[in-house]
Amino acid sequence: MGFTEFITSPAGIAIFCIVAAAIVIFFLAVNYRFFTKNVLDFVFGLLAFIITSPCTAVCAIILKAKHRKVCEKVWICGKGGRPIQVRVFAECGGESCAISHSALKFLPMLTDVIAGRMSLVGPAPLTPADCTLLPEEYEGRFAVRPGILSQAHGEFASRPSYDEMFASDCEYAKKHGLFSDIARVFVWLFRTLRGEGYSLLTVGGYSKSLLSEGTISAEEYENALLAQEEELKALRRSKMRVGYVDADEKNNAEAE
Repeated sequence: MGFTEFITSPAGIAIFCIVAAAIVIFFLAVNYRFFTKNVLDFVFGLLAFIITSPCTAVCAIILKAKHRKVCEKVWICGKGGRPIQVRVFAECGGESCAISHSALKFLPMLTDVIAGRMSLVGPAPLTPADCTLLPEEYEGRFAVRPGILSQAHGEFASRPSYDEMFASDCEYAKKHGLFSDIARVFVWLFRTLRGEGYSLLTVGGYSKSLLSEGTISAEEYENALLAQEEELKALRRSKMRVGYVDADEKNNAEAE
C-alpha cells in the first residue's frame, strides 16, 4: 500500500488526526502563559455563560421582582494588584436567600472573564482592603488574573488557611499550565458532584478573618478600609481626567 493510499484509509486518517491534535495541544501548552490562557478563558467563559444563562436569568428575575436590584459592582485587585470592578448578584438579605449565600452570587463574574478582567482558574479575588493587609511575601499572586475557580480547589482536600492559600497562589503564578488547570477543573467538578467542595470566593473575607482572629485591631481594619476608599477615589479621579468614567462611577464620584 502506497503512502497516498494509506493516508486516505481510515487508519491513516485516524493517525493523521491524532498527530495533528497532539501538535495543536503541544502548541497550546507551550504558549499557555503568553496567550492560550486568555483565548481559552474567553472561549470557555462564553460557553459557561451560555450554559448557565437560564439559571442566571431566573436569579435576575427573582432579584428584580423581590429587591428591585439585580447586580452590583464590587472592587477587587486584578492582575498587578490594580483595582478593577466586577459584577456579582446584589445582596437580597436574609439567611434564606440562596442567591446571596451560594456560588450563584458570582455567576455574573463570567462576563468579567469574557471581558478579560478575570480568569476561570486563578487566585481567589481580594478586595483592595485585603490587599493592603497582605504580607509582601505573597504579592507574587498578582502576576496573574484572579479566578472564579480558585486553583486551591485542586490542591487542598479541605479548606486551607489564608497563608496556605496565598503561598499556593504564588506557586501557581510561577508554574501554572494548561494541563494543571484542566486537572484543577476536573478535581473541582468531581468534588462538587460528591458534595465535598468548599468555597473560597468570599470577596473581602481575608481582612474580616484577620479582625475576627485578633491578628489585627479594629483600628487597623478601619485604616485598611480607609486606604481602600482613598485608592478608589484616586482611581475614579484619574479616569475622569482622561475623559472616561462609566455612569455608576461618575455618580459615586459626584456623591463623594
